[in-house]
Amino acid sequence: MKDIYIYESIDSWLKEEPEATLKGYVQRHTDLLLEIRDDKGFTQFINLSKLFAVVY
Repeated sequence: MKDIYIYESIDSWLKEEPEATLKGYVQRHTDLLLEIRDDKGFTQFINLSKLFAVVY
C-alpha cells in the first residue's frame, strides 16, 4: 500500500498540502477517472477533470 496524495490546485501542490490522502494502490486509470483500492478494501473512483495532480 502506498500513500496517494490528491491536490486540487497548483498552490496546494507547491506547498505540499494535499486536499486528501488515501492509503492504497491504483487499480486502473483513464483520461478522466482514477480507480483506487484503499486500505479498507473499498474502491474509490476519483474524477481527474477537477484536480491538478495525484501523486503516489
